[in-house]
Amino acid sequence: MSFMAAVNRPRFARAGLLGIMVVVLATLTAFVLQGPSRRVPSASVSILPQAADAGLREFSFVESKDGQVDWKIHAKNAQVFDAESKAVLNDVQVTLVDAQGVQMTVEGDDGTINTSSKDFVLSKRSGDLALVFRDGYTIYTPQVAWVNTERRFWTDEPVRITGPSLQVTGQGMDALLTTREMRIRHDARVEVH
Repeated sequence: MSFMAAVNRPRFARAGLLGIMVVVLATLTAFVLQGPSRRVPSASVSILPQAADAGLREFSFVESKDGQVDWKIHAKNAQVFDAESKAVLNDVQVTLVDAQGVQMTVEGDDGTINTSSKDFVLSKRSGDLALVFRDGYTIYTPQVAWVNTERRFWTDEPVRITGPSLQVTGQGMDALLTTREMRIRHDARVEVH
């Protein structure tokens, strides 16, 4: 009989150890499945809008190449968000300059500028922006974006371009200042006067 007791003792020990492991595993599984809401009391926290790092009046931003002003933005008010490299602008004026002087001006109600890439967006709350070029052409659209590396204005909004004996309308536009090309994306109509 002592031989049988010696043989069963390791079996009982393994069965007891296996039972303890099953109980611990079941407890851990139940705890995980109940999730953090059972362990941590929930708290209601309202999400506040991110505050600007700086609020400025008479904000100016100038981009220059080879010591010459390339373009400049002036806004009556700006909120600067350093972490996003962004400034939100109100009452904005943009002037593009080339070797011969002012090439284009535009005034908008609202705008944003990425202070790292120097890309910006301008818009009017009602009506259209008027991008006035010194050669007599004017582009009318409610919103326009500038891609600094490409020196390109673009919009997906309705566009009207007027110039000497010409009017073009359509939807969306790309204007490359380096090549002086303008492309209407959709529904282009041209009237020659």
